[in-house]
Amino acid sequence: MSSGSPNSEPFDGLLGLPQNGVPATSDPAPAFDGNTSTVGTENPGTLPPRAVTGPREENLARRRFQNGQLLLLKKRWSVRSYEDVIENGERRRKRVQRFLGTLAEFPTKRLAMRGMQDALEVVNGLAYRPRTTTTFREFAKQWVEKCRTRKRRPIKPSTLCNWESILNNHLLPVLGRTPMSSVDNRAMKVLVEGLVRKRLSPQTVKNVVQVAKLVKAGAVDENGNELYPTKWNHEFIDLPEVDETKQRKPSFFGEQVTEIVKAANGRLQMACVLLAASGIRAGELLALEIRHFDGSSIKIEQDVWGGKVQDPKTPNARRTIDLHPGVAELLKQFVCNRTAGFIFETRSGRPLTQTNLLKRELHPVLATLEIPKRGFHSFRRFRNTHLRNSICPDGLLKFWMGHASKDMSDRYDRVRDDVVFRKEVALRMGTGFEVPKTLTPKPPRMKKIVSEISVSGVIGRQTELAPTLSD
Repeated sequence: MSSGSPNSEPFDGLLGLPQNGVPATSDPAPAFDGNTSTVGTENPGTLPPRAVTGPREENLARRRFQNGQLLLLKKRWSVRSYEDVIENGERRRKRVQRFLGTLAEFPTKRLAMRGMQDALEVVNGLAYRPRTTTTFREFAKQWVEKCRTRKRRPIKPSTLCNWESILNNHLLPVLGRTPMSSVDNRAMKVLVEGLVRKRLSPQTVKNVVQVAKLVKAGAVDENGNELYPTKWNHEFIDLPEVDETKQRKPSFFGEQVTEIVKAANGRLQMACVLLAASGIRAGELLALEIRHFDGSSIKIEQDVWGGKVQDPKTPNARRTIDLHPGVAELLKQFVCNRTAGFIFETRSGRPLTQTNLLKRELHPVLATLEIPKRGFHSFRRFRNTHLRNSICPDGLLKFWMGHASKDMSDRYDRVRDDVVFRKEVALRMGTGFEVPKTLTPKPPRMKKIVSEISVSGVIGRQTELAPTLSD
């Protein structure tokens, strides 16, 4: 095809436009083709520029099929081709060069040509999707921000903190530079192999892989459709299976709880009694306020994590726990004459930090009693086991523990509304350990002996009434 005058711009034969996108109007008239009808009224001797209809994505789709270019560089076969890439939300054409194989793998050019055709099937196939240049690291940052601000099923700060830790420690070092379109079963297989070499437990490996899946599933277009839907093959990935019988689920026995309660003092003693006698979670315990205690039961309405008050873990966590009369009497002693604030609070009136209470107070007591180091959740497992062994009504057990309903019978069960029956069962079930009649105050922080002391209900420490010191 003639390109017109020597000064005219190169012509794009596929789009029918010059490369700069401006129609050529200064080209000379083409030769007469025998058609006596004129085309155009202003200049009948010239043809109008070829019209381009449809979005640019369709133009790229028509140009998708290509033969590629085979190169032999330093005894290594490479293939050059064009691919559709997405940059800054826009699709464009980009020339790429990929390694195909060595001369040992393709000793002749004909074999290399066959390998190149197999490699180009990904681009020329009907199911081809444009490749993105957005890396896993870049999109993971956007995904975390979206999880932090989303309105539907908002993520708990503790859960989001756990996901960020998984991203920083396990996913970003391996998949950080990988394009989102290349995070597939093969990339996940490499990830799992590295996690297994670190000797991580199967449950931890499963959690890490789940976060990677959530990040990729979060890549959607303007219509909410997944950009890179993937059918995960756990057999190919070789994802370890979780054996629940081998999972570590520490718990206390009744004798151990009795020893812990006797050895503890102050606020730790009251916290251990309440944890073991109610099965409350540690975050729910530290979020309890004076208004949540009516003298015989505690009402769970909030949770504490990182020193901040938030909603409970699940909707079923909002509940009322009926206390044994002995435990309720101890809690009255601990609260003393306070009328507002947190039950377990610091001197400044803020809720206690779970880590400080655990590492600075509970773990030293466990070490003294030669009991293996465990967390507050061991008290919750103890309470659940005690209620089951005491043949507690199943509906009431799930209500007190804050567990979800499983079947229609659980939904029909309204035992939680029968307050009188709940209190009778709480008395009949008991606590499973020996409840002290009075609390042991925490020793004062002073080297000299105080002559007259009393117990403070805030933190359970002995406080001075008359500052009379002995020699």
